Amino acid sequence: MGTQKVTPSLIFAISVATISSFQFGYNTGLSGISAVFYYSTGIFKDAGVEEPIYATIGADVVNTIFTVVSLFLVERTGRRTLHMIGLGGMAVCSIMMTISLLLKDENDSMSFVCITAILVYVAFFEIGPGPILWFIVAELFGQGPCPAAMAVAGCSNWTSMFLVGLLFPSAAVYLGAYVFLVFATFLIMFLIFTFFKVPETRGRTFEDIARAFEGQVNKSNRSGKGSVVEMNSIPPIKENTTNV
Repeated sequence: MGTQKVTPSLIFAISVATISSFQFGYNTGLSGISAVFYYSTGIFKDAGVEEPIYATIGADVVNTIFTVVSLFLVERTGRRTLHMIGLGGMAVCSIMMTISLLLKDENDSMSFVCITAILVYVAFFEIGPGPILWFIVAELFGQGPCPAAMAVAGCSNWTSMFLVGLLFPSAAVYLGAYVFLVFATFLIMFLIFTFFKVPETRGRTFEDIARAFEGQVNKSNRSGKGSVVEMNSIPPIKENTTNV
């Protein structure tokens, strides 16, 4: 039984894939979703919502609906694309939450803006970072290291969610509405990392993904556009043809 030749490209691929596992785990927790879920009733109350408990129930309903929606989108759109859409949408919603909370005393309509921003934020999470984490981490690795990679992603995910849930009340006291800008900053950083370093994994083997990473090693010999196309490329569906 032959052994796979160790090359700089392979080492780079495994290294970036491992970093990506940490990144995908942490970007779920550091996106702020745990703060929204754990403290949504208090956030809605601060936004001036008269019945915050019903708004919290609405967020849970949106969470459930878009979890189902993501099942239909993940194979059509691709993991990488959905993940970036989710990160970008959540970043915009985090900024809108900050703006609405800052202006709620001057404009009563800001309460509605805050509710909408939170609901859309949850929707973007469930079509992006929420489910995509488990898809893309599993597909970045071969069968052997996959369980370890999933363990790394799960550990970083729940560690970051625990820390955010623990520290959010104190951060909200010191930063006020600006606390959501911290989450927006993390989301933008994760979006940039995904755009430049994470390949599309749908329908691709680890060898295909390693070749995409190899394009990053040799990117000095290629145009920047070509590298992005390679990272985002999705293999075409092969059609069976018969000779008449």
